[in-house]
Amino acid sequence: MRRYASGWVAQILIGILIVSFAIWGIAGALSGINTNTVAQVGNTEITVVDFDRAYRGAIDNLSQRVGQAITPDQAKAFGLPNQVLGQLIAEAALDDQADTLGLGVSQDTLIKEIGEDPAFKGPAGTFDRTFFVQRLRQRGMTEDDYVMEREASEKRRQLAATLSAGATLPTALAEALHAYQTEARTISYIVIPASAIPDVGQPNADELTAYFNDHKADWRAPEMREISYVKLQPEDILDPQAITDADAQKYYDANKTSYTTPETRHVYQLIFTDESTAQAAAASLKGGATFESAVEGSGRKMEDADLGVVTRDKLIDPKVAEAAFSLAPNTASDVIVGSFGPVIVYATDLMPEHVKPFDEVKDEIKQDLALTAARNDIATIRDSIEDAKAGGATLDEIATKNKLKLVKVDVDQSGNDAEGKPVDDLPAKDALLKGAFESDVGIDNASIPTDDNGSVWYAVNSINPAHDRTLDEVRQKVVDAWRKATTADRLAAKAKEIADSVGTKGETLEAAASALSLKVETDSGQTRGSKPPADFSVDALKAAFGGPKGHVATAPGADPDQQIVLKVDDVTETPFKAGDPAVAAVEKQLAEAIQNDLLQQYVNELQNSLGASINQTAVQRVIGAS
Repeated sequence: MRRYASGWVAQILIGILIVSFAIWGIAGALSGINTNTVAQVGNTEITVVDFDRAYRGAIDNLSQRVGQAITPDQAKAFGLPNQVLGQLIAEAALDDQADTLGLGVSQDTLIKEIGEDPAFKGPAGTFDRTFFVQRLRQRGMTEDDYVMEREASEKRRQLAATLSAGATLPTALAEALHAYQTEARTISYIVIPASAIPDVGQPNADELTAYFNDHKADWRAPEMREISYVKLQPEDILDPQAITDADAQKYYDANKTSYTTPETRHVYQLIFTDESTAQAAAASLKGGATFESAVEGSGRKMEDADLGVVTRDKLIDPKVAEAAFSLAPNTASDVIVGSFGPVIVYATDLMPEHVKPFDEVKDEIKQDLALTAARNDIATIRDSIEDAKAGGATLDEIATKNKLKLVKVDVDQSGNDAEGKPVDDLPAKDALLKGAFESDVGIDNASIPTDDNGSVWYAVNSINPAHDRTLDEVRQKVVDAWRKATTADRLAAKAKEIADSVGTKGETLEAAASALSLKVETDSGQTRGSKPPADFSVDALKAAFGGPKGHVATAPGADPDQQIVLKVDDVTETPFKAGDPAVAAVEKQLAEAIQNDLLQQYVNELQNSLGASINQTAVQRVIGAS
C-alpha cells in the first residue's frame, strides 16, 4: 500500500479527499453546527448517536407503558422528540458549565458508583460483569461510552447538588400546609330534592322557542351514512346438516374421553413411620375401629389425612391410586407400602364414571365439525368474493351467490342510529366506521378483517350531512329539557333562598328543613381530603371550606337532581409539630419541588446565556416521522 500510495495517481486521489474534507468542514462551520450534531449548547455537542440512543430508549419505554409498539408518527404525536431533545439540551448546558468550572470525578468514585448500581447486580446481589456488558449491549453502548456518560452524569449531579441541595421547606409554608391538610370541620346540611319544587308545567311557545334557539347545538343532527356490508365468518357459512350421523359417530368414538366424567372419590391417606405401627392400626380397623379413631390415635386430625375429592390420575403413587379406587365405599385398605412409606387409605363419597351417550351430544358434535369445515373453506370463499368484486359484482350479487346476508344500516360516526341509540352487531365496528366515514359513495373499499379469520366488505350508499334540526323535529325532547332545566334553576334558587335566611336572617337550618319535611344531617371530622358521605357531594365539601365557623353555602348534590344547603358548625385545628412523621413525607416532597425549581431556573438561564443551536435536518433524520 505504501508503494502504490507514492505514485502520482494516488497523490491526486489523496489531494481530492483533502479538498473534500476541507470544503465539508468549512460548510459545517458556516452553518454553525456539524451535520453529525443534532444540537450544540455552548461548546458542548449533542451528537446524532446520542440523540438516537436516547430517543430509541424513550420509544421503548413508552411502548412498554402503553402495551404496544409505538410508530414514529405516534411518537411525534406524543411530543417525544421535543421531550428527549429538551432533556439532552438541559444536560448539555450542565455539562458545559461543569467543564467551565473544572468539575471532575475520580476513577475510584466512578468504579464505586457503577459497582453499587442496582441495575448491574446479578443473582448473587453483587456487581455482575457479564450482566453489566449484556445490559450495555441492549442499549447499544460500549463500556467506554457508558463510563463517559456516567462521568458526565456524576458531574451534573455535583453541580445540581451544589445549587439546590441546601434548599429546605420554610417553616411558615410547612405550618400553612399542615393547617390546610389537617383542619377538620363539623358540618350540618340538608339535601333538597327536585321533588321539593312544584311542577313547572309546560313552556309557552315563546319560552320553548327561546330555549331551543339558545341550545340549538344540543339537538344538531350528526352526519349519517347508509352503509351496506356483507360479513363472512365461519359461523356465517357453517352447515351442521351437511355432517352425517356416521361422521359424528366416528368423531365421538375417537374422542370419547372428552364426553366422559371420570370416577371420583373422597380419599384419606394415613402415613406411618414404620410398617409394624401400620399393621397394628390395620388390625384395629378390621376389629371394628373407625378410620377417624385410627387417625386420632396417630396424633393427627382428619384434615391432616384428607386428600380431597380426586380422580385416579390425581394420586401420584400408583399403589395408593389402585387401592383407593378398588375399595368399597367407607372402607379402609390394608397396609400399602407406597412411595412415601407404609400407608392406609380410606375412601368415601363414590361418584362413578359417567359417559354422555352419543345421542345427547350428537348435535353439539355436528356443530363443531361444521365450524371446523367452515374455517377450512373460508379462505377459498374469500378469494372468490374478491375475484367477483374485481369483476364488478355488487355486494347484493355477492351476498346472493354465497348465501350471505346483505345488511344495510344508517349510522353516525359513533355507531349510533338517527335516534342516538347504538346500532347492534356491527362487525369490526371501529374499523368499519372509520373506513366508511373516510370513504364516499361509489368508492370500491378494501375488505376489513374480523375476528376468527373473517372479512367484511362494505359500501357507502348515501350521505346525509350534519345539520341543525328544526324545533318540530325534536319538540318533545326540547320540552323535556326545558322542564328539567327550569326545575334545576328553581331548585338552585330555593337553596340560595334558604341559605340567605340561615346565614343573614337568623333562621335555623332545622326550621328550614322542617318547612320542607326534610331532615338535617350532621357530619364531623371532614377534612379537605376526606371522602364525603354518600349524600354529600364533593362540591359541597369544597364549599364547606369556603369560609369560617358559621359559614353557610349551597352546592349541587351528589345526585344531579339535588341541591345542598350547609352550615359549618365547628372548625378544629391540629397544632403543628416540626418533624411530625404525619407530614414529613409531604414536607420532603415540597422541599424537593423547591430544589427542582431552583435547578430548572438555573438550567434555563444557562441555556439562554450559552445559546442552543439545533440541526432540524439531523433531528428529522433520526425520528423518521412523516
